[in-house]
Amino acid sequence: MENSMKSKRYQFIINAVLILITLMIVLPFVLVFLSSLTDENVLIRNGYSFFPEKFSFYAYQYIIRQGDKILRAYGVTILVTIIGTVLNIAMSALMAYPLSVKTLPHRRALTFFIFFTMLFNGGLVPTYLMYVNYFHIKNTLWALIVPNLLLSANNVLMIRSYFMTSIPDALFEAAKIDGAGHLRIFSVLICNDCN
Repeated sequence: MENSMKSKRYQFIINAVLILITLMIVLPFVLVFLSSLTDENVLIRNGYSFFPEKFSFYAYQYIIRQGDKILRAYGVTILVTIIGTVLNIAMSALMAYPLSVKTLPHRRALTFFIFFTMLFNGGLVPTYLMYVNYFHIKNTLWALIVPNLLLSANNVLMIRSYFMTSIPDALFEAAKIDGAGHLRIFSVLICNDCN
């Protein structure tokens, strides 16, 4: 009987905490939605409120009128996401594979160099100056893609660990005996992981 009461009390507390967390997540979205339906002047005068004084659909009319710009912005976002993700993963995998080969000379030094850049970078201002003065990508689509191409050290180390732990050394040796080079082994690894 006592265990049943403790269990019910525990269940009540857990449910109350989860309801509170859910409200903390959902209520800001509701507030933003309601403020999008509130008249701009009322919003400026009274601030955000769950109970709007005066409703207005002006924000949605504006979005519909500017539809071509919004669709173009979404198109750029999707394009940058697709191109950036594919190129970043490809470059990270191309860097990670050689680091996973145990016969690579100076493999530990290269791995340390990548890990070091993960901990310390050049800083925001020097990075900006490099992109503007040397890469000349200011105000272009490449300004959204190139900074993410410069190899995320986390991705490289994660992919390298995957290559080192999931592929047995005997498989590498068998491929070399069959005459496959590193490029062929890498392409087979990537194609098999895609399936």
